[in-house]
Amino acid sequence: MQWFFQPANVILKRELLWIPFFGWALFLMRPIAIKRSRPSSAIRYVLKQGVKRLNAGNNIIIYPEGTRVADGALGEFKTSGAALAIQANVPVLPVSQNSGAYWNPSRFIIKPGTIDMQVGPKIQPEGLSARDITEKARAWIATSLEKHKPV
Repeated sequence: MQWFFQPANVILKRELLWIPFFGWALFLMRPIAIKRSRPSSAIRYVLKQGVKRLNAGNNIIIYPEGTRVADGALGEFKTSGAALAIQANVPVLPVSQNSGAYWNPSRFIIKPGTIDMQVGPKIQPEGLSARDITEKARAWIATSLEKHKPV
């Protein structure tokens, strides 16, 4: 995703930065690293850093489920991305992809394959709540995943 939406910063859990080599490489990508154990301070940090980076011309990549899910599954979406869009007055661009087909959330082993990615229509934040934006994005992603299920 970082390649398609350059320049981009990813919101991720801070613990990933502690993984030798992998985490160090992530750090160089200037992510917005949050402590998931402190949700209220995490959302404030996302809003502050997210607005700053959006104003600098960067895109913000958020995985609203917060963790990997099984292929074809759709978890509960958090509203932090929508809250950021409202605060920064920028649209949300929903994206669906099937990486779960190659990287099971309960395993570290990655199978080779091609990940399919679908990009949806922009969701403008004007007049919408964070919950409304999140539900619109989730509904589009659910429809996209259903349409592009492997046969």
